Amino acid sequence: MASPCSQRTQKDKEVKRIIDQIRREYNIYRRGKTPKKKTTTQTDPVEVYCRIRPLDNPDDPTCIKALNNTVIQLIPPQNTERVTRSGQVKEYQYTFQYTFDEYASQKKIFDYVAMPLVEDLINGKNGLLFSYGITSSGKTYTMTGTPQDQGILPRCLDVLFNSIEGLQAKKYVFKPDRMNGYEVQSEVDAMMERQKKDILPGMTTPKTSMTPRHRDGFDMEDHGRIEDGDRVGSVDEDNNYTVFVSYTEIYNNYVYDLLEELPWDPIVGYKPPQSKLLRTDAQDTMYVMNCVEVECKSTQEALNILYRGQKRRKVAHTALNAESSRSHSIFNIRLVQAPLDPRGEEVLQDADKVCVSQLSLVDLAGSERCQRTGNMGDRLKEAGNINQSLMVLKTCMKLLRENQKNCENKMVPYRDSKLTHLFKNYFDGDGKVRMIVCVNPRAEEYDETIHVMKFAELTQEVMVARSQQVKFDIGLTPGRRRMNQQYKEALAEIPLIDEEVPVVQPIVYSLGPGFPSLEVLHSRDDFTMNQLQNFLDDRYKRREILLNDYSRKQEQFRSELVAFEKEHSATMAKNVELQTVLEKKESYIQKLEARLRSTEKKNDEMSKTLKLSERERRELDAKLQDKNVKIRQERSEKERLKNDFRTRLEMNNQHWEKNLEKEKHKIESEFGGQIWEKQKKLNLLRSIVNDKDAAYEESRGGGFRTPAPKPRTFSTPRKIVAAKSETDISSVGTNSTTPRTRTATGTVSSARAAYQQRIASSQASRNTPVYNPRHRRSRSSNAEIWLDHKPAGNVELDTVLQPKMKKKKSVTKLEVKDTKEVSKYCLTHQQMDSGGELETKLVKGDVMPTAAGGTAVVFTDVESLKQKSPGTRKRRSSCPQPTDYDGDWTDPEERCRIAIEGHGRKRSRGTERESRV
Repeated sequence: MASPCSQRTQKDKEVKRIIDQIRREYNIYRRGKTPKKKTTTQTDPVEVYCRIRPLDNPDDPTCIKALNNTVIQLIPPQNTERVTRSGQVKEYQYTFQYTFDEYASQKKIFDYVAMPLVEDLINGKNGLLFSYGITSSGKTYTMTGTPQDQGILPRCLDVLFNSIEGLQAKKYVFKPDRMNGYEVQSEVDAMMERQKKDILPGMTTPKTSMTPRHRDGFDMEDHGRIEDGDRVGSVDEDNNYTVFVSYTEIYNNYVYDLLEELPWDPIVGYKPPQSKLLRTDAQDTMYVMNCVEVECKSTQEALNILYRGQKRRKVAHTALNAESSRSHSIFNIRLVQAPLDPRGEEVLQDADKVCVSQLSLVDLAGSERCQRTGNMGDRLKEAGNINQSLMVLKTCMKLLRENQKNCENKMVPYRDSKLTHLFKNYFDGDGKVRMIVCVNPRAEEYDETIHVMKFAELTQEVMVARSQQVKFDIGLTPGRRRMNQQYKEALAEIPLIDEEVPVVQPIVYSLGPGFPSLEVLHSRDDFTMNQLQNFLDDRYKRREILLNDYSRKQEQFRSELVAFEKEHSATMAKNVELQTVLEKKESYIQKLEARLRSTEKKNDEMSKTLKLSERERRELDAKLQDKNVKIRQERSEKERLKNDFRTRLEMNNQHWEKNLEKEKHKIESEFGGQIWEKQKKLNLLRSIVNDKDAAYEESRGGGFRTPAPKPRTFSTPRKIVAAKSETDISSVGTNSTTPRTRTATGTVSSARAAYQQRIASSQASRNTPVYNPRHRRSRSSNAEIWLDHKPAGNVELDTVLQPKMKKKKSVTKLEVKDTKEVSKYCLTHQQMDSGGELETKLVKGDVMPTAAGGTAVVFTDVESLKQKSPGTRKRRSSCPQPTDYDGDWTDPEERCRIAIEGHGRKRSRGTERESRV
């Protein structure tokens, strides 16, 4: 007897068979379209993000400042000469999609930049993300990070495998065909390949499950990698997914596969890798020919592939970076997805229904200046190729922008570099393109950073066509996988029954066995008659049962048919209503589509108008800027001319003042000379007259002398602030009686000194310090304190006449504090005269406090001390000699063998003393 479980299984199989038959009859298995990318006229700009690297030393000067989440400011360092004509330092501002400062985390950068690309990858769209910047700006760290702080690439793998968890196909179901496509294998073929490559020993294919060592030699799994637990919600559960990864690099403009197994030679060891070629597939998409693609089932397997490829990546040590990338690395993540069969168990065996999406993560090598990095030899060649490929990328961006803005069709030189040639399809609208610019804020990197900012600004203006993914439309019921899982779970929950349960036997539609033997052997054969009677009774009963069952089933069928008719009628009525509603909605949709087309047409017209307006605005802005520049230039030129005119006017005024001063001194010297000559003659006459009178008195009185009249003096008090005075004045402010033995030379020299004193006093009165007019020195105090200022190097004199200073303070160097406690000042100055003799001058003055709280010296007297050796040479005087003199006429040097000292009356102006030996 069959168990209820077996009966239920048979019933489910019968139901499935009937459903499949109905679907075949109504042609429900419709052949769906191959999912392809559908390019529309809508475009999106290349999204550019900026990340500022943290400084190693926070005290270093910077040239970049983040103003907000989208704008940064570029400030030139102070030692540069980037200034405008107005003298201001040039500062630049650049706008990005988003700006990450030095405190931004790796998680924040991934959520803003790479998370939308992972969502597009699962939805069947392509994406390109590349990092750009100068060397040592943090590009590799942004892409890979560390095990404890992962970068963009490991987080993309985490989110991808978290999202397709439980939806992955078995290994080797999808198989690369080496032509940028994939084949679909049955479960049996996939199982045989798994046994051949992963289970059976001795195979040469390397196992990707083994964890490689990092570049520094430590195991990445031993350091506790922190995984990203995010996932994408919009995942189609009726598809099976498989992830393939590949890792290539572009070194010296050649493409190399970092996952390719190098051939081993027992003599030379591992042979160098061979460069790969770029080809186009059936959909005109660029790909690397014969590139190794590894199927991964977890994030750790993919990271192991990444670390294995990083061992062979070209890096080198430079002056700016310990591990500088010498090549452009490209890590491709390809997601292959295909719909399940109607039962929701296996993948449909149809290669046309396979959808392949790709996410390319590119770590570009940084631009370098060989003058700073100190590269030589191979490093210099690598730097040249890196800069050349980046320059081609910039040229392609520039031409794309010009073609889009000016509606031109210039040829873009994609083939000039392998980098641009490989990603040509992305810029032609095959996926979304994003770029993250990494900058180093150090002030020394300003010159290279400004070129990076200009390239980023240029890239943001390039428009890329938006691609849309057509969903799978193969006519199968959605939710097949979940229904299959629920069915299996329900079967697993039914318990097995071992006891026999009475089962109602089904009715057998038969009248029983055939007639028995009807042969009668004799007339008394009752056994045959009884057997025939029993057979007929049994058949009659069977016939009655069958008739009753037929009548019951007929009634049941009739009732079911009536119910079906009613349900069918209701369904038809509802279908009519739904058809009416559908027609109304279709008409409404058609109206909306017409309105949408008209709106799109108007939008296109407005866009064209806006572009024209923008172009005119830019032209007007350019003209306005040119005019402003010209205005500023004219203003600066006028200001320069004005300043030049003022400078020349001041110089002219100074020149005229100097000329006037010279003329004044010239006139004063001329008239002073005339006055001096007249005074000389007058003094000569006075001396002659005095000599005659003296001789006459001697002859009469025998030695009695009458005082001579006082000579006219030209003394004027002087006020100067100089520490030393080098004048030829021998007598200042005297009022004493001149003896009769005074020579004419002395009288004439006194007149000349008086004239020079008046000139010096007029000049010195201009700079005379202001003294306190209320100051009055006490007359009762007879104790005067002198400040004797003798500079170092003066010669000590053993003359008879010495300055008389009772209380004095001697100094060699004058300071302000020395003048606070004294009332008199005396300066000893020595110099050589025209005859080569030593001349000593004593400059005296009064020390007075000023109104500002300081002290001032008012010079009142100058004493001149000369020493001459007595000679026998006689000189004749140039003045006329008297005729009535009986003796020999000699000059004063011969007659005055002894010193004559004359004392005059003391006055406030000072004393006069002249000594000759």
